[in-house]
Amino acid sequence: MLYKVQIDSNNSLNNKKVEIISKEKYKGEEEVVQELLKDKKKLGILSMLFIVVIILIGLYVKSGFKELKKNDTESIFVDDNIDSDVSSDKPANTGNNNKLNSKNSKEQIVTAKNKNIVVEIKGEVRKPDVYTMNENSIVKDLIDMSGGLTENADLSNINRAKKLQDHELIYISNKNDESKETQTINSNSSNKDSLEKKININNATLDQLKTLSGIGDSKAKSIIEYREKNGGFKSIEEIKNVSGIGDNMFERIKEQIET
Repeated sequence: MLYKVQIDSNNSLNNKKVEIISKEKYKGEEEVVQELLKDKKKLGILSMLFIVVIILIGLYVKSGFKELKKNDTESIFVDDNIDSDVSSDKPANTGNNNKLNSKNSKEQIVTAKNKNIVVEIKGEVRKPDVYTMNENSIVKDLIDMSGGLTENADLSNINRAKKLQDHELIYISNKNDESKETQTINSNSSNKDSLEKKININNATLDQLKTLSGIGDSKAKSIIEYREKNGGFKSIEEIKNVSGIGDNMFERIKEQIET
């Protein structure tokens, strides 16, 4: 009987040992499983992070390529616009130059057409006065502008077809004047004619300048070039500044010229 109890107690102890061993084994296996689960979670997180990084890198590269392509396209357009602007400016500048040249030509033509002279008429005219006339006007034009002749006008010594000169004086005498007065008038007319023979070096033509003593074609051209460049002569002595005209030449022509 005692032997049986002892056997039972031994069996009970063995069972407890087995049970303890089983629990410990189960606990160990559970810890292993938990470790594996933790490792899987870590792997999953790392995998997700890796995928996210790959996606971000791909997006960055793609956006950078688009931006680079956009910049290249814009630079191409900018270059094309610059080239087109330069090419379009050239015709515009040419057109502007043509307009300026045309405008200057028109102004020169208008100036040439509208050049005037100042002359005076006295004596037997209805309105004796100083008049501004066109440079191509003749004595008859001046008489008409002054209101015409009086009944006592004497035209025997007047050439009505004569071209007027700048600052010229035209005197119409009275046909009833006495001989003494007529001689005085004729004397004044002679002096006046001698003055009229003087060449105005500020407006004389090439042919008129060539009538001066010792002035040929080249010197006449030099005189015209000088006055155009310097705005005319202030005095007759200034003509000595023209190339080829010295003191000796000036002494020869000074009685023939005026300003």
